[in-house]
Amino acid sequence: MIASSLSLTQKQQLKLNTQMLQSLELMTLPLNELIQKIEDEASKNPTIVVEEPKKSNGVSYEEYLDKYSRRDRYEDYSDSSAYGSDLSDNHQNWLEGTVKEEETLEEHLLSQLGTIKLDENVSRVAEILISSLDEKGFFTREPSSLVSENDIQYLDEALKVLHQLEPAGIACKDYKESLVLQAIDAGLKGDDLVAFTELVNNYLEKMRAGKSKEVAKALKIDEEDLVALFDFLKTLTPYPGLKYCVSWDRSIIPDLSIKNEDGNKLVLRINDSSLPVVSVDNQYREMLDEYSDSKNKEEKEASKYLKAEVSSAESLINQLDLRRSTLEKVGRVLLEKQKSFFAFGPRSLKPLTLKEVADEIGVHETTVSRITTSKYIDTDWGLFQLKELFPSGIQNEDTGVTFSKTAVKDMVREIIENNTTGKALSDQKISDMLAQKGISCARRTVNKYRKELDIDSSYIRGV
Repeated sequence: MIASSLSLTQKQQLKLNTQMLQSLELMTLPLNELIQKIEDEASKNPTIVVEEPKKSNGVSYEEYLDKYSRRDRYEDYSDSSAYGSDLSDNHQNWLEGTVKEEETLEEHLLSQLGTIKLDENVSRVAEILISSLDEKGFFTREPSSLVSENDIQYLDEALKVLHQLEPAGIACKDYKESLVLQAIDAGLKGDDLVAFTELVNNYLEKMRAGKSKEVAKALKIDEEDLVALFDFLKTLTPYPGLKYCVSWDRSIIPDLSIKNEDGNKLVLRINDSSLPVVSVDNQYREMLDEYSDSKNKEEKEASKYLKAEVSSAESLINQLDLRRSTLEKVGRVLLEKQKSFFAFGPRSLKPLTLKEVADEIGVHETTVSRITTSKYIDTDWGLFQLKELFPSGIQNEDTGVTFSKTAVKDMVREIIENNTTGKALSDQKISDMLAQKGISCARRTVNKYRKELDIDSSYIRGV
């Protein structure tokens, strides 16, 4: 009797351990491999029914604008641009259509350009400018250096045309100019536009550091007005061209997405639209019920077989549910902890550990590690590996604010891109410039970040 009891316990433990291993395996699998795993299991188990994916559900996160009474002042701005009245009906109709999934920024802009009646010289210069934009939608060289002397006379008109195309904010020198252009496109004007421009050009770092009172004083506006302007800024896109970037591997299927929808809210979506729906075939359940009390040898064998297969199918379904619920919980925490990143981009990533997220959702750190392994998230800034949203940090010595490694790396990139001295900056000089911002980053660390950004050394760049 004791031996029989031990044997039953051992069998239960073996079954539990097998299910646990299977659950851990499903946790780790990226979406494309998970789909293949489901298909493999269905091919071996006749009781498993695999159906077309269901539509995904969104979990809304109300963004900053809902916090302040002054927000309506900025939400009410018109969507028409300064040159919107010049758009043809064909162009307006085109904008209402659906953009092709894999359309590049250049294709997207050229398609719009073809719907506008233009002088052929202006059109030609506009095409040259479009072909010179980087993936963010910005110029890498001065526009005047891109056209011949004979075409300089058409440059301003061509730029005006590009600035009326969608997405708003393209054909600029950097994200600051783009944000101002988007604000104008949204209808911001007068003193509000002056304050907004000054905010974007000179005070974003102080706002990120929580120095709103200091910034409001410098801009000579009420702090309430400043907060409303800053919230309005969050509805804009610093790098408008990135949504058309097709440089990533198209075979990658993101497991979840967090994107800005309706202009003022971030929405979490689990990618159920790619995952098939798994269930147990009721026909086999009925057969199992029918054979369960049978004395017939063949039916007893069939009952034993069906019981094992149905149990295996139910286990797979439970494991898929656990994987999804864990992924959603992690997504909710990321939405809260990294909301600045989803609103502003990589520069605003905050240091975050797997343990912090694990403690939030009540699981072991290894569970968070598994559910974030080999997974991708789709954002307004492109595709990211989930693990990239867990960066280490560097503290600002003046304010105590901690910046993520990704944010500091982005500062290095921006310093190099905005260098107008005519001479490439050395790693030590970049380190010194970061130190002026209160960020201690050694020369060798700058060198490492620069290599990760795929930017040549100062000697290769022209010192």
